Amino acid sequence: MEKKVDIGNSAMNTLLGKGSRFNGNIKVEGGIRIDGEYEGQIEASGTLVVGKEGVVKAEVKAKDAIIGGRVIGNLNIINKIELQSGSYVQGDIKSRGLIIDNDVFFEGKSSMGDRETHK
Repeated sequence: MEKKVDIGNSAMNTLLGKGSRFNGNIKVEGGIRIDGEYEGQIEASGTLVVGKEGVVKAEVKAKDAIIGGRVIGNLNIINKIELQSGSYVQGDIKSRGLIIDNDVFFEGKSSMGDRETHK
């Protein structure tokens, strides 16, 4: 029996669409989806979603993360992170849970612990 993983229940209220580029720091109350290119720092109280064509070069703090594209930088995730098939992550991951599909490139360290260790 396949176990369903519950990630990303927060409202997605910020979107960087395909073909868009943004440099800078962003703080989001809720979730953010990136299908374009982003460089800087991301802080989200909800879920970070990087689409299959998204490219993120950033230090990230978020509640949850679903990565389908490319991320270069450290990910500090309070709950769970899912690396979807075909994704590329170069950087360290801190989270309470980590799901890695087949055909994922991940180079870095992963540390898991309780919520108190990820402030």
